[in-house]
Amino acid sequence: MERVRKAKEVRVVTGNKVGMLAEITKQIFRAGVNIEDICAYARGEEASFYLITSDNEKVKSTLSRKGYQIEERDVVILSLENRPGALSEVAEELKKAGINLKYIYATTSEKAEKTTIVLSSNNDDKAVEVLGYVLTLSSWGR
Repeated sequence: MERVRKAKEVRVVTGNKVGMLAEITKQIFRAGVNIEDICAYARGEEASFYLITSDNEKVKSTLSRKGYQIEERDVVILSLENRPGALSEVAEELKKAGINLKYIYATTSEKAEKTTIVLSSNNDDKAVEVLGYVLTLSSWGR
């Protein structure tokens, strides 16, 4: 399994109202698509869902038919050991390389050996290069 790679994320913008998470996830489920990572938040009258899925094309098609605003973006996905300090080490390497983060979110659980981090930066290609190189030299992904 790759430890660092570029991927596509789907951003879905909806109205901010009760039940939007249920509505979005129900439509994705009905399309037969798995949600691998998700981040969602609301600001004022708008809600944004950031999704890494098993089939972005189906998600975009399904949700755009429902009238939601859809956008696909490049992101970096990093899998590393779930331990204290791991994210700090990643952040330090990105800082040294002059990479500015736009946003970041992660998926993990208490008992998981690995954590998945999704990030967007001012230079995703360089982020993949820097993190990939450091992973080969360290125990981050082991």
